[in-house]
Amino acid sequence: MRALHLVHRAPPYSGGAERYVFEHAKAGERWGYESVIACTDAWDMTWLTGRKGRRIERRLERIDGVLVVRFPVVHPPFQNLFRAAFRRLAHGGPDRFFYPNPFVPSLGAWLRRDMGFDLVHANAMPFALYWGWRHAAAFGAVLASVPHANVGEKYRRVGALHYFDGFQREVLRRSSVVVAQSGFERDLYLGMGVDEERVLLLGSGVDPREFARANGEGGRASMGLSGKVILSMTAHCLDRGSRSLLEACIDLWKAGREFTLVLAGPVLGDMEPVLAETIREVPPGRLVLTGYAGAGERVDILASADIVALPSRLDCYGIVLLEAWLLGKPVVGCWSGAMPEMIVDGHNGYLVGFGDTPTLAHRLALLLDDSSSRDSMGEQGRRFVLAERTWDKVTDRFYGRMAECLPAPRLERLAPQPS
Repeated sequence: MRALHLVHRAPPYSGGAERYVFEHAKAGERWGYESVIACTDAWDMTWLTGRKGRRIERRLERIDGVLVVRFPVVHPPFQNLFRAAFRRLAHGGPDRFFYPNPFVPSLGAWLRRDMGFDLVHANAMPFALYWGWRHAAAFGAVLASVPHANVGEKYRRVGALHYFDGFQREVLRRSSVVVAQSGFERDLYLGMGVDEERVLLLGSGVDPREFARANGEGGRASMGLSGKVILSMTAHCLDRGSRSLLEACIDLWKAGREFTLVLAGPVLGDMEPVLAETIREVPPGRLVLTGYAGAGERVDILASADIVALPSRLDCYGIVLLEAWLLGKPVVGCWSGAMPEMIVDGHNGYLVGFGDTPTLAHRLALLLDDSSSRDSMGEQGRRFVLAERTWDKVTDRFYGRMAECLPAPRLERLAPQPS
């Protein structure tokens, strides 16, 4: 059995959708699959649409038994004109040629050939879902489509992301299974006409083994931290609530509270001027920017925190919250994506509306001032993760559902092996 996993980026880059796909690719071996990840050569998201940013040179690489095949992003001259034309004329154009979908002609050419894949697992961006559908339809593979739809809060959706402007709605309706990360996302697909029996409510997970040797003191020493620490670990931008978090922390510093804010991860373009404008209001030594944090670094950074905040409307799930809980840290999230289904407000963390800076500052203050609440909320979160959100449990639910979709002769070869 062969499984093809399509996504825009793959390890060694560490991100939410990238990690989700890689864990499913690794787990395929337990279910009798040989897994291949096909992705672009982008490291930075900016490389998908322009020559700014970094890319990965290695075209073929085997990581933990999974073959990763990278295809080069092409940056044509007069790109805006090409995009405008293709959005009007190409099949599926309105979504798969909208920014930040890349031009990857060699991937399309590769997928026009039959390579014996029994399962196509297409993720995240419209171009990947479109080509996954094309390949599965052409060669009779089971298709699992996973949009990871980042569409904001349930009653305040992000309208400008163009996730479903073109053919993607039809791709979802024609998929064998559509994976939703939350009940909110599931309802979105049901509203598009996807059959309820085709929707798998799944979510993401963590690997407890990665955190067994977490070294919070080492993380603090490497960043020069002392005292209480509020951590945000994401790609920092306006839609991920980074401005609201910074402003909330400035209000708390002005009120006399002492702590350090750590922004771990890259700072994206729309957040750079915000930092430049507000940095003079930050007390000396109270803001730490780490830049991109690799898989090894992020564990110690998370362990160094007292509170982990993700006030984002752009995360369909929020794996970092699971990682924080696994280490016993309380969290502050947003009424967006899967977070309202994971966070029981006041029990294992707090929820705030996107952009609600005063409420965010208040909830952070409650946690800064009460160590027993921090400990209790962190422990409740840890129990939830271990009971429901390990990668073994999540990926077994996925492959169990895929087994229901395969023809009978193939099922005989499928049996999960012990982890």
